[in-house]
Amino acid sequence: QPAAAAYMSVRASRYLVGFALTLVTGVTVAAPPASTSAAMSERRGYWWKDEPPPAAEEQPKDLGSPPEEAALLAMHPREVEKLIEDYRSNAVWKTTPETVRWYYELQDFARRRARAFMNVTQLVMLETPDVNMQTVYPTNPVGQEARVAQRSQSVTRRIAAERDRAALVLLTREGCEFCEAQRGVLTYFADRHGWEVREIDIGRDPALARRFATDYTPTTVVIFREGGAWQPVSVGVETLEALEEGVYRALRYVLGETDPSQYSLQEFQQGGPYDPARRLPRSTAPTARPSP
Repeated sequence: QPAAAAYMSVRASRYLVGFALTLVTGVTVAAPPASTSAAMSERRGYWWKDEPPPAAEEQPKDLGSPPEEAALLAMHPREVEKLIEDYRSNAVWKTTPETVRWYYELQDFARRRARAFMNVTQLVMLETPDVNMQTVYPTNPVGQEARVAQRSQSVTRRIAAERDRAALVLLTREGCEFCEAQRGVLTYFADRHGWEVREIDIGRDPALARRFATDYTPTTVVIFREGGAWQPVSVGVETLEALEEGVYRALRYVLGETDPSQYSLQEFQQGGPYDPARRLPRSTAPTARPSP
């Protein structure tokens, strides 16, 4: 028994020594190098939950007198705008007669430059009618009335001219409450312009829905009798005036008189300031006028 006890004691001591060595080795392997630990402690930024340092606020500057007129004229307008903003802040900050006067002197300069621009604009509009929107969109009441009449006559004439070549189709389905409202508008259109109007229930004939590439009702389509070319005119409920405009635009588009960029263009606007396809010739300086 003493021998057995001594043997067990030796084995236990061996196990304890081995376990201690394992702990020491594990600690030694797991511990990071000193340089790595220092680098980790110095890392900063979003991924380390570190808030960025607050930005240093720019301290206001006490401005002196503004630049002379010649220097202001040589500056870009954005620079002048920034200068006026700085002098406004300076005037509010100091609130002295001198600083406030400086600010309004700059405002006076900007006001005179803006007035000069408007004066030159008026002269250019008279000498270059091609860029003058007043020629196609007058702003006075008499001109507005004439413009509306011209637009209405253009639409009415074109719809009447295509009456025998095209018809309107109303796409509906059962239970569509908006369809009833659009049906009434199309009745007015047919009575006014003498067009044929047909109604198709795309709920009963899904193939027609695929043909007209829509599943929404009510949809109004203009279709040509020969060739079957078609174009949507309106989606949803539209007024009679909007429906007439839609038919007019669709007719011109299908017939190749306009491209997508000119879709809302009217015939009398072709080549004018409203025409996106218009290209102006290279401008030249106006000839000098003789002195009286």
